[in-house]
Amino acid sequence: MPTLVPQASRVSCRSTIGTANLWVIMRVIFGIFFFTPRDFAKFIKGLFIISTAACIFLSPIDIRAQAMKDLGTTVFHGAISNKLPTLDSGVIGYQKTGEQYRVYTFPETGEPIPYRLYVPESWQPGQRLPVLVTLRAGPHFDNNHRSPNALVAEARRHGYIVLSPLGYRGLAQPYYGSGYPIIRPTGPSEPAAGWTVTENLRAEHDVLNTLSLVMGEYGADANRLYIHGQNPSGSGALHFLSSYPGLFKAAVISSAPIDVTSYPVDQLVENGTSLFILHGTNDNSNEIQASRTMARSFSDQGVVVEYFEVEGGEHLNSYQLAAPQIFDFLEAHR
Repeated sequence: MPTLVPQASRVSCRSTIGTANLWVIMRVIFGIFFFTPRDFAKFIKGLFIISTAACIFLSPIDIRAQAMKDLGTTVFHGAISNKLPTLDSGVIGYQKTGEQYRVYTFPETGEPIPYRLYVPESWQPGQRLPVLVTLRAGPHFDNNHRSPNALVAEARRHGYIVLSPLGYRGLAQPYYGSGYPIIRPTGPSEPAAGWTVTENLRAEHDVLNTLSLVMGEYGADANRLYIHGQNPSGSGALHFLSSYPGLFKAAVISSAPIDVTSYPVDQLVENGTSLFILHGTNDNSNEIQASRTMARSFSDQGVVVEYFEVEGGEHLNSYQLAAPQIFDFLEAHR
């Protein structure tokens, strides 16, 4: 698959090298010489070359993610609503429909990273469909599509794109940059256990990167982005809400109770972000009382919360059983 390059990152590069020597720019563009990270230190000879190398080596996600953290979601919303990601050829991407496996080049490392995507078969260019990002909890992005693949079935019925990022690495217990432990019967979890700090951060970047690509390719509705997480990825979903306030209209949190004491609840209230919190009555992994407490705490502080207990639902199938209720909630929070 051709590498998709967010247009917003190109704008950032132009501003970086705008005052650089024209001769240096032309040589870089036509590949007469190329700096690798190892060679970079050897060839720093002036401000112009430094700025040019920075443009080459700063990846799109580095620029975008840092800008979002520094400036809020303004840059990202601008990127996905006004400056759509395009192929290097300038042509909007494949625009296939149905269930798909995709691969893109992770900008920070050059690695091929897969993701799973569903686009309603009825989609036509020009339609602005909502997007549900569903974060995996197990070791593979197929976990959230296990039989009966109810999220996709409801997405087909309601007209939603469903994006399932890998989270950079197929390691267990992904937290996507979150530091919020899950409350478990044995005590609080250790966020991102088994992940390096870099891998954990790149998992977060992977979600933003794939979302940007899908938004650009399908021209989806930037005002109707939703995120879902189960267990550790539920903590990850809450992390995205607090780190990128206003990016997601609402979140679905499944069997992922956290201690709200240190959570910036006011950001959800200020941005009108709603929560659908669910837990299965037969979930033996995380205690249902902890989810009840979390839902009540968010609600008491002004967040719009719908709490739903899935009768007979187990740890791994509750959100599948509750898929109709999930999409009814999303439809009610446009």
